[in-house]
Amino acid sequence: MAYRDDISALGADHHWDFDGDSLDQIGSVNGTDTSMVYSSAAIAEDATNCAETNAITDRVSIPTTTVINNSAQSRKAVAGWFMATAIQNPPKNIYGEGDASQAFRFILGWGNYVVFEVDDPSFTLQIFGDVPLAVDRPYHLAMIFEGNGFGNEVRAYLDGVEQLNAEPTDRQPDAATLTARSVPEFGDPAGTVAVGGVAVILIAPINGKWNHWATFDGAEAVLTDTEVREELFEKGSLADDVLSSGTEAVMQTAIDAFADTLRPDYPTCIRVPANTGDTDFELVLDNVTFSPLASVHIQYTGTAELTIVNTNGANCSIVSTTGGGTVVIKERTSITFTALDAVTLSAISGARVYLEADTGGDIVAGTEIMNITTNGSGVATLTFDYTNDQNVVGRVRKASLSTYYKTAPLSGTITSTGLSQTVLVLPDE
Repeated sequence: MAYRDDISALGADHHWDFDGDSLDQIGSVNGTDTSMVYSSAAIAEDATNCAETNAITDRVSIPTTTVINNSAQSRKAVAGWFMATAIQNPPKNIYGEGDASQAFRFILGWGNYVVFEVDDPSFTLQIFGDVPLAVDRPYHLAMIFEGNGFGNEVRAYLDGVEQLNAEPTDRQPDAATLTARSVPEFGDPAGTVAVGGVAVILIAPINGKWNHWATFDGAEAVLTDTEVREELFEKGSLADDVLSSGTEAVMQTAIDAFADTLRPDYPTCIRVPANTGDTDFELVLDNVTFSPLASVHIQYTGTAELTIVNTNGANCSIVSTTGGGTVVIKERTSITFTALDAVTLSAISGARVYLEADTGGDIVAGTEIMNITTNGSGVATLTFDYTNDQNVVGRVRKASLSTYYKTAPLSGTITSTGLSQTVLVLPDE
C-alpha cells in the first residue's frame, strides 16, 4: 500500500503531499502558494518532489476550514515531513495555525531545535525536541492535542519518538478545547503570531522542505504511539541505502560491502527487502556501526523472518518491519571452556565438552549447544548467536587415552558477552 494510502487509512481529514503542488489529496482544501518551489527531490516516500522555500516570504496558505482551524477543537493532530538545509536564525515557522493569542504551531527554534507549541487565551504549552534538526536530513514531526474531556495532554513526536521535555512539565492544557484559530500556513506567516505567548514576527525557514502533511480532527486525531511511529514515520521514511532482493548469499555479499563502516544519521540507514522467495533468511553484519542519532538502523520489508547477526562490533539494535515480517537480532559471542588437571593444573587435551540448554532462555531445554574436544591447550570454544540470557548445563570428561579423568559437571549462563569458564577435572587412575 502506498504511503498516502497509509495516511488516509488513519482517518486524516486533509493531506498535502507537496509533490509538485499544494493540492489536498483527501478533501478539497487546496493551498495557495506564494513563491514556493517544487523542483527538489522528495524527502519522504511516495513522492517525486517536495515543497521548498528559498525566500523569507515564501508560504503555502490553507483556506480556513472547520476541522482544521475554524472551530474550538477538543482533539486535533497534525503531522508531516520537514527538512532544513541550513542552521536557521530563530524562530522560524514550519507549520502554524493562529495569531498572537492562540496557536497550534511547529517552530524551528534556537540551534535548529523544534518547539511544538499550543497557545490559547487560558494556557501556553511548549514541548521541546530532544535533538537539533541536522542539516539536509528529513524528519517526521507530529503533534496531538486532547482537551481535558479526553486525554488532557499535548503529545509531540520526532521521527515517531515522543518528546517529553515540556513547559509545563505535565503537558496538560487543563482546558476542554483549543480555541478557533486563524488560517493555517506552511512557511512564512502573513501576520504577527506568538511564541511562548508573546507576539513575534516569524519568517519561513530559508530552504526548508516539506512533504506529506496531514491534519486529523476528532476521534481520528487520537493517534497512538504505534500509529505515529510505524504508520506515519516508518512507512514514509526514506532509506540511505537500499539492498536489492536476491538469494541469501547474494544479499549477504551486498551487506558485506558495509563492513567496517559507520552508517550516518538518517531516518532509515539500510532497507532490506524480502529475499528470493520471501523465505526466512539471515544476514551477518561485520563491524557495521550506526550513528546514535539514526532513527532506524535496518528496515525489513518482507513477510518472512529476517535474522540479523551482529559480529565484530556491529551494533544494529533499532529495526523496522513494514511488510508484516519479523526481525530477530542476535549477538555473535563465544563459549569457551578450559579443562585443567585438578592436581597439576596442566591443560587436558582431548577432553570431551558437552553442553546443552537448561530451562530459562530462548532455546528448548535439552537442545545440544556444544559437543567438542579440547585442543592442546585444554580449550574448547565455539561461536554462539545470542538473543537473550540462556542457562546451560553439561559435563567434561576424558575416558579414552591416558591420563583418564572423572566426569566434571558444567553449568552457567550465556550472556551478551558469551560464556567463559575454567574447569578443574580430577584424574581417574
